[in-house]
Amino acid sequence: MASILTAGEAVARIAYLASDVVVSVQPSLATDSEFSNFFTTYQQNKASGLKSTSPVIVPVKHNADPLLSAFQPLRSGKLVSVTTSSSILVRSVPHLYKLAQYPVVLHVALQPAGYPDYSDITSIRQSGFTFLQSESLQEAQDLAVTAHALAIKSGKGVIHFFDSANISNDNPITQEDRELVKKILNIEQHPAAASTESSLYADEGRVATRATAVSTGGNGSVTPERTGASTEKSVSAPISDRESSSGSSSDGRNGSSDGASVVSSNATSVESVSSRPITSEDIDNFATQIWSELFESTGRQYKAFEYSGPVDAESAVFLFGSDTALFAQEVDKATSSDEFYGAGIVTARLYRPWLGSKLLQTLPKSLKRIAVLEQIRRKTTRWGPLLLDLLVTIKASGNGGPLIVGHQLGYIEPSTIRQALKGIFQNLSSPSPIQNLEIGNHEGPKENEKDFELEQPKVENAYMKILDQLFGERLYVANRIGADNAGVSSEISANPEYGFGSLVARTEHRERFISEVQTAAKSGDFATEAPKQQLSQWLLEAQQASKANSLAPEVISGLDRDKSALATELLSNKGLFYKESQWLIGSDAWSYDLGNSGVHHVLASDKNVNMLIIDSQPYSERAAADAARRKKDIGLYAMNFGNAYVASVAVYSSYTQVLQSMLEAEQFNGPSVVVAYLPYSKETDSPLSVLQETKKAVDIGYWPLYRWNPRAEENGEENFQLDSERIRQELKEFLKRDNYLTQLMKRHPQFSANLSQSYGSEVRQVQKRKAKDSYSKLLEGLQGAPLTILFASDNGNSENLAKRLGNRGKARGLKTMVMAMDDYPLEDLSTEENVVMISSVAGQGEFPQNGRNFWEGVKNSTDLDLASVNFSVFGLGVECP
Repeated sequence: MASILTAGEAVARIAYLASDVVVSVQPSLATDSEFSNFFTTYQQNKASGLKSTSPVIVPVKHNADPLLSAFQPLRSGKLVSVTTSSSILVRSVPHLYKLAQYPVVLHVALQPAGYPDYSDITSIRQSGFTFLQSESLQEAQDLAVTAHALAIKSGKGVIHFFDSANISNDNPITQEDRELVKKILNIEQHPAAASTESSLYADEGRVATRATAVSTGGNGSVTPERTGASTEKSVSAPISDRESSSGSSSDGRNGSSDGASVVSSNATSVESVSSRPITSEDIDNFATQIWSELFESTGRQYKAFEYSGPVDAESAVFLFGSDTALFAQEVDKATSSDEFYGAGIVTARLYRPWLGSKLLQTLPKSLKRIAVLEQIRRKTTRWGPLLLDLLVTIKASGNGGPLIVGHQLGYIEPSTIRQALKGIFQNLSSPSPIQNLEIGNHEGPKENEKDFELEQPKVENAYMKILDQLFGERLYVANRIGADNAGVSSEISANPEYGFGSLVARTEHRERFISEVQTAAKSGDFATEAPKQQLSQWLLEAQQASKANSLAPEVISGLDRDKSALATELLSNKGLFYKESQWLIGSDAWSYDLGNSGVHHVLASDKNVNMLIIDSQPYSERAAADAARRKKDIGLYAMNFGNAYVASVAVYSSYTQVLQSMLEAEQFNGPSVVVAYLPYSKETDSPLSVLQETKKAVDIGYWPLYRWNPRAEENGEENFQLDSERIRQELKEFLKRDNYLTQLMKRHPQFSANLSQSYGSEVRQVQKRKAKDSYSKLLEGLQGAPLTILFASDNGNSENLAKRLGNRGKARGLKTMVMAMDDYPLEDLSTEENVVMISSVAGQGEFPQNGRNFWEGVKNSTDLDLASVNFSVFGLGVECP
């Protein structure tokens, strides 16, 4: 039988056998995880699973909301497993609380390997999942089987976590027998949940339940219990881990193990079905049954809590970290002269649900002191979660219990393990032990600081080069990969949400600097007068990038020559005299849940931030994604906010449009979103393949090129510009085919060069006009008598005179209104109080074009009553009308 060398291989094989669908989370599409290469091998060899003849492998990038891919197959009744690193867990909290009520298994490799951060696990411990921990290669395989069997039996999600680096030093193991795995999983007797219809973002109220069919007759026999799921809103929520911990007991099974056979009476007269949420006791019963079957077949025994050491030990170490074997070996070698001689070691095999009664049964009655070691690098509370769990359990026992001292476990090398144990037990046995004492190196080994090297995909350099060439030294990319950020990991600093926060802080810092410059310009603390003049001139252009940056060198030079204390203080932040072009770089991972993404935060903030979002999904792969993973339109989402500049570009389709869009985005005072198309299947794809995919997507209309500027109408331009030539031409051809109301069409119809208007934009314009009119009426109520000035003019003389007259009327407190005669509704003329009409001659005594219809209406009107109207007519030209 083949041997297994790594935890990734052991877990990948069991996940492949026990699943219909495996979601393989990878650092990137071109980089394999420790599991994915084994899945590729299984598929190439056409290996079959126990549930499915050919399990489906779904590769997903770690930053593309990977757990979203699990919902669709789960709701279709399929068995799903996920292989991933721990880096996605905290970001996936919104999904975890729902996935906990499905039979899904998450195999989690803790990161950074070798010295992992267990806070990724403790942060989600209340999500409702069952947590299993492996500490050796053999345990990784056995507990992987346990996790899948437990998920099937309970109907609840299971997270199986381990540190693959520590396990890598273990000896090779043999593969678990396929028939044994099939027997333990018992998939046929415990099928997956039935298909359900559900909304992705609405909480459907699903709760994993245990159904009991009760048949009452002559002997009141009972049929076996079954697990399932309830989506009724009236079903009570699952009992929390803390509430159920004290109620767990190894003696509480009473024959309720799943699969127990009970014969019912033939005289049954009534049958009823009741259900209840799965409890911690149910999980305990299922795990005990699974481990019993495993023990009978292999001789390997597992318990919820493992204790190793003397039965009469007075001191023990409760470990929640990755160095359990290292500690155990050193304790075993201890002599009577060592402080830790005769100590015990406790580990949690089943971390959640927390079975307090099981722990009390595991600990020796002679224990007086327990040192709790927690490997949590991002500590958010004073007391560690494991310490609190243990305190609650000991207090619930009511017997006083041993002294508990918490420690923070850092990185410990084999050469320093003895010294670490010595320090732990010296502190534990002291009269006043120190709580939260740090043991080992908190920073860990340098080679393990990164799980994988973050780097900019080479295909994305096309857009980055454009930014560099356009803005040069002014360019500042807040989340540029490889940038140095003191105290912040490269993965966090490359995150767009982190970058947005840093941009906001950077902007506020410059605004404070501008206030300081204003104060300095008014003061007389400079040695010469030149800095005051230069600073005053710079302040006028501080927010205008080109002008501020052109003045900055002169200002800095003047301050440098001044040599005063105030000048020296301002020069300490001389970089702020330059206005940067600030950008964030994001990916289409933001397209899966826009409301929780950086796009929403930037748009809602209304800050002057530019975003370049690179969409890398090829057109040929668009239909492969299921409906649950269908991406949202970031451009449309941003346009609906109404406060942002939005552009959709493709560098391999229109280079000029990319340049124009980026320049306009940088000039726009507010949020700007440039959605850039760069289709590739892997980061190593050639530019030629990217070009082919881009051309296909743009030509067919899958990726439209456009620009949207909500303030363009203020300059008399259209808000929306469609730059896709082929789409625009086809749209024109389509509109020409519309023959409705042809009699009302112009003899020579004119089509707008930019098909920019839509009903939505027209409605917004009407709303703005009504709001403006209402505001004007409000102001009119505070002014004097009304004066309406109507003009007719071809060359603008009458219009200019009318506007001058209107301004003078406003200066005297009159409520003036100036407009062309043809724009004025003739039926309202009789309601006016004061009217002035100004017209010039268009030649041969003709009315100008913008007053001819008004004049014809006056001449032909038979019911126009001007008795109450004060009006005056002023004519310009050699011949008055």
